[in-house]
Amino acid sequence: MFRVSAVLLTFGLGCLSWGSTFAGYAESENGMQGLLEVEEILVKQFELYLDKAEQERDSIMRFLDYVNHLHKDMDEPEDYFGNPLNAYTIISRFANNWQHEIFDVVLAHESFTEFKQRLANELGKHELEEPTSEDLLSATRDLLDMQEIDGRATSELANDVIFADEDRGENVTLSASDCYVIGRHLCQEHQYDDATEWLLQARHHASHDASTFPNVSQLQILEHLAPALQELGNNKLANKLNNDILKSNPTHEAALKNKIALQKKLALERIHIANLKVDL
Repeated sequence: MFRVSAVLLTFGLGCLSWGSTFAGYAESENGMQGLLEVEEILVKQFELYLDKAEQERDSIMRFLDYVNHLHKDMDEPEDYFGNPLNAYTIISRFANNWQHEIFDVVLAHESFTEFKQRLANELGKHELEEPTSEDLLSATRDLLDMQEIDGRATSELANDVIFADEDRGENVTLSASDCYVIGRHLCQEHQYDDATEWLLQARHHASHDASTFPNVSQLQILEHLAPALQELGNNKLANKLNNDILKSNPTHEAALKNKIALQKKLALERIHIANLKVDL
């Protein structure tokens, strides 16, 4: 009993009331049934925990493999970084992926305390000033400037081959996360036409390349895409995507507010169309 209670307290379950479940369980069929029910809960929760841990591990391994291939096949760094696409992706990796999707995930676990210290010691040997969000913003602007100068369509640029693995027969392009970051920046700059194009590309990549790294969720994309479409006056599609957000997260505060605003706009549009038909 002590060991079980200790484990439950460790996982924050000590606040539950076990009195009715365990009192006299050895003499009670109901008490034994209660133990089975508790075990079912524990099995389910630990399975979810292990599934998540496995997903995190697989995601990290994909990213490490991806970076290893990039470094292995980089012959001329000067030529490589002369392409704004390549410059953007490496800055994006440091400003976003290494920190938020690798270090934050790995170092959040207490079992990695020793690893954290060892990593800090190793990093301390190198005087490296990591790229910031401002650096990523600058790289994004360079990339968008190149797109405008060359007159390239967003769909073409988003699917341009950055790295080709002949052994695997795979081509690496901008990821869903890359397209999302660009679209998010354009939303912040109120350039909603271009933002919508990049966010749609992010959604496309996230749907078709779900097993690739870096990760970005459909919810994250929709949180910017739906408002951008609303700003462009495409209220019908904005409302549909906003409803998709609420299906994923029924308590999403911004989506709940947008739902009211979009329903009003759609109602006014229907009234306007009805009046036009009457006039005709």
